Amino acid sequence: MNHLSDNFVALVAILVIFGMPLAYGLISRIYTHQERLEMIRRGITPPPDPRAARRAEAPVYPGDATAFYPDRMLRKGVTIAMIGLALLIGLSFIDPGRPGPWLLGGLIPLFVGLAQIILALMSGAHFGSWTLPGPTPVGRGPVPGPPPPEGPYAWRPGPTTELERPVRPPDTK
Repeated sequence: MNHLSDNFVALVAILVIFGMPLAYGLISRIYTHQERLEMIRRGITPPPDPRAARRAEAPVYPGDATAFYPDRMLRKGVTIAMIGLALLIGLSFIDPGRPGPWLLGGLIPLFVGLAQIILALMSGAHFGSWTLPGPTPVGRGPVPGPPPPEGPYAWRPGPTTELERPVRPPDTK
């Protein structure tokens, strides 16, 4: 009987540890969605979604935004390489006398990060004052933005062609 109660306690602990946060997040999203729908049904304009505002706050770069891609790739590569190095150091304490397959858990992200650093430097990323010459973009200039707003209704896209009506099927009786 004691063995059964130990399994029951372990099952309840797993459900509480993993199930409760998942259930809270799911229920919170459902109630937020229902609240927004009710506001719309009653004619109230809901406040903007804060998650959408965070997604819209992407950094705006002057000119060609692709020029900063190698720098972002370099930053990601350094982060992955440092995580791999930390895992490698931590996993090396499992059996200090000899290396084993568990070290792959740190070696793989370390070398993935190093490969990303090398690719970023070859693409023209700036590493302090040291930069490898990267490929020169051909035919790329500043990315044109939308025209400035005019009038009370701001900018709208230009005229679009009207779609043709589809051909009606033949009448058969």
